[in-house]
Amino acid sequence: MKIRASLRLYVVVAMFLSGTLLVAGMSAVAVNYFFYGLDTAMSTFMHTEAFEFEAQDGQPYQVQEMTIATRWQDLPELIQHRFDKADLENGKLMKNIDGFPILKSPSVRDFLMKIESNGEVRYISLSFDDRNATRILPAKPPQFAYIVLFAFIAITIFGVILLVMLRQVSEPVRQLRDWAKRLDQKQQHETTPNFQYRELNTLAEIIESSLNSVQASVEREKEFLGYASHELRTPIAVTRSNAELLQKMIERGVNSEKQLQVVDRIRRASFTMTDLTETLLWLNRQEQKQLAEESIILGDLVFQIQSELRYLLKGKKVQVSISHDSCELTIPPGLGRIVITNIVRNAFQHTYEGEVAIVQKQQRLLITNHNYSDSDSQHELGFGLGLELTDRLIKQYGWFYQHDILPNGRRVEIDFTR
Repeated sequence: MKIRASLRLYVVVAMFLSGTLLVAGMSAVAVNYFFYGLDTAMSTFMHTEAFEFEAQDGQPYQVQEMTIATRWQDLPELIQHRFDKADLENGKLMKNIDGFPILKSPSVRDFLMKIESNGEVRYISLSFDDRNATRILPAKPPQFAYIVLFAFIAITIFGVILLVMLRQVSEPVRQLRDWAKRLDQKQQHETTPNFQYRELNTLAEIIESSLNSVQASVEREKEFLGYASHELRTPIAVTRSNAELLQKMIERGVNSEKQLQVVDRIRRASFTMTDLTETLLWLNRQEQKQLAEESIILGDLVFQIQSELRYLLKGKKVQVSISHDSCELTIPPGLGRIVITNIVRNAFQHTYEGEVAIVQKQQRLLITNHNYSDSDSQHELGFGLGLELTDRLIKQYGWFYQHDILPNGRRVEIDFTR
């Protein structure tokens, strides 16, 4: 079965192995120095004792386990059997230990050293054999066994500390996980909990910021769908109804002039949907996105747009007055066309009997409509973006915008400088 990757398991294993290797390494160093200390002590002892006592050829000096001789053949036979004379070097300690003394003290221990000084040669040996000795005191473990014991104790303590520390760290991580699971739109306005550690608090801020960004994007999508579903109903209905009407005209052989009128209404409705879609898509983008700017003559653009929208005044008693100059501005042409189209369309759409005044001077545009009719029904091709949506478009780009409600109409002013 495949083990799933776990950061917690990885940290525990990595730290425990690191601690174990560190303790084992230090223990190995301690054991090595322990043996080195024993060898140094034995070598010093042999150097000191080698010339302290008189020894002659054939007459070695012996006291208990120690033998000092001037010739190799004067050493005890056991020593000669266990060591090779060819391996001897001046001042080098030779050892013969029974087994590897890890868990218990060795029963047989033989030491031999050859020492040359002032032309004299001494062979000094020490031989210990506890196999047949009667013990008075109970056997004790070797001293370096305590090093191994302390190593296991250190590893155990390290493991316990590691588990405690991991628990201290994993608890805030678990709280962060549970908080992130419960985080929703209602909790966005609540204070972010404190997760004890700076890194976790930073991660919580990133999670909350990401959720806010996603929520804002969702809200923009909902607004886009809401505006689109509401505003596209009329042009879509006009397109469908006129398409059905055109089909009946063709079946009945109605003259082409009337058919072209129907086609023209469908075309204008498609332009309406195109303008609306472009406006909503731009509004739905991030505010930091820059729009390409071009140099245009504002008066010509205003005159062209009001001419294109004159069809909204057919069948109405509306007088339109327009005043414009040749002021040249550098603005995003698409956005400028959308905003002016929306406002002029709104004025034409909601004026059934009265007047519409369009005044453009320098970078300012003033549109005023007066409606003296009681009828306020939507035109069949009504665009109806609404002042709220228009206000958002202009504010998003940073233009000046003012909208005043008059007793029988509205007054809208735009300054196209940022």
